[in-house]
Amino acid sequence: MARSKEHLSLLLLSAVVASLVGGSSAGIYHIVGAGKGWRIAPNRTYYEEWARTRNISIGDKLMFLYRSGVYNIVEVPRKDLFRMCSMRNITNRYQNGPTIIELTQPGPRFYFCGVGKHCEEGQKLAINVSAVVQQSLIDVDAEAEAEDEAAAAAAAASSSADATAAHRLLGLAACLLASASWLLMSIN
Repeated sequence: MARSKEHLSLLLLSAVVASLVGGSSAGIYHIVGAGKGWRIAPNRTYYEEWARTRNISIGDKLMFLYRSGVYNIVEVPRKDLFRMCSMRNITNRYQNGPTIIELTQPGPRFYFCGVGKHCEEGQKLAINVSAVVQQSLIDVDAEAEAEDEAAAAAAAASSSADATAAHRLLGLAACLLASASWLLMSIN
C-alpha cells in the first residue's frame, strides 16, 4: 500500500513538472485522467469532469497513459459518433500506449476507448481546443503562482534556440518520467 502511494506521488509530481516545463510555446502536456490515467472510468462523467478543469490550446499535448492491448484510443470527427461510441468514420486509432497526441487545430476533438464496452462505461473524452492560450478557469493559488513563475522563466529562456531545444527536452523527460511512474504503478 505504501509503495502504491509512493508511485502515485511520483506520478503526480511528474504531472506537475510536465505542466510547468510545458508552459512555453511548446505547449502544455495534459495527462488525461491525471492519476488514474486512461482506463475504465470510476464513473461515467470522470473524463468530462477532468476536461472541464483544463484550458486546452493549439500546441498542447494530450498524454494518454494506458497499457497496450488492454485499452486503446479511437478519435471520431463528430459529437454524435462520440455519444454513440460508434466505430464508424474513425479519424485516428492509437493502440500502443502510452500515446501523446499533439493538438494542431482548434475546435472540438472526440476520443474514446474502442475496447469492449469501455466507452459506454465512461472511458471517453470530449475537448475543445482553443486557438489562443486562455487563462485558467480554476484558481490553484500556490500552483498557479509557480506556473506563472515557471512560464515567465521559460519565456525568458526561450529567447535562444538552444534554450528552446533544452526546454522541449525537459518536457519530454518529464513526460517519460510520468509514463515510467505510471507503468511502475500499474505493475504493482
